[in-house]
Amino acid sequence: MKLQIIDAESIYRRLLNSASVQEREAIYRQELLAPFEGMMRIYGGGDDPLAWAKMWAMYTPEDFDGEQRPLIEDMVRRLTDDGAWQRSAAALERGVAAFAPYADRIALDTINCAVVLTKHAGVNTLGRGYAGFGGPPGYLMVTLSLVDDYTLPRVGPASVHELNHNVRFKIVPFLPMSITVADYIIAEGLAESFAAELFGHDLVGYMVTDFDEEEIATAKRVIGGTLDVSGFNAVRSYIFGDTIAASSGLPKVGVPDFAGYAIGYRVVQQYLQRTGRSVVDATFLPSQEIIAESGFFE
Repeated sequence: MKLQIIDAESIYRRLLNSASVQEREAIYRQELLAPFEGMMRIYGGGDDPLAWAKMWAMYTPEDFDGEQRPLIEDMVRRLTDDGAWQRSAAALERGVAAFAPYADRIALDTINCAVVLTKHAGVNTLGRGYAGFGGPPGYLMVTLSLVDDYTLPRVGPASVHELNHNVRFKIVPFLPMSITVADYIIAEGLAESFAAELFGHDLVGYMVTDFDEEEIATAKRVIGGTLDVSGFNAVRSYIFGDTIAASSGLPKVGVPDFAGYAIGYRVVQQYLQRTGRSVVDATFLPSQEIIAESGFFE
């Protein structure tokens, strides 16, 4: 695996410094979006990458000279002062090194990677200011809608979470028509467990930690009874929870927001404790094997 790190820090500074509408759009399209056009097509971007960026609440060229400008300037300054972009790159190198013993089994060439800024609006307000895309092998994006004391330490862990997705979905392809609840919870559990293995359990994300015992018990019961449900539109209600399901026109299934991540993480953690294997080892195993050997739903 080779990492192609997009220098988003430099791109954002040039967008902020440019006085030309045409220049800003050219920089944005050619340098920030073009490396991810393949991912955009998979995620419904069509022929207009800028429309995709707006759909995913990314700051777009006009925002760099509008009312959002002071907020963008502050986010860029805080990320720079923290060294967050550099820490993301270092984390990804560390993640690649962890998979080095399995290099001959990972048919991935180059992964385009970036940490980008998004607006804290819509579904972004449900989390705690960060998310990411790493499903399509070859593309990896960490998104920040807040830059604060919670998100900054998690830029590295979020980066390797998405890297694990790149590897997992190269080994076990993400097929929207046939992916199951079992497959999806294990993919998320492996990814966040990989972050925990490299950076410690104190830095796992809100999608794992922000639940009480009753919410976990509810999610465990609902998800445990629907592991074979298949098809992305059906499955995502169990992963992302009722609020996002409803906003997408999908039926509510009685799962708290992001609880599929939390259950997947707990399944994988219990599997690792029982077997003594590493997350890297487990990334290559079938979902059902991990679930069965974890004993989590028994």
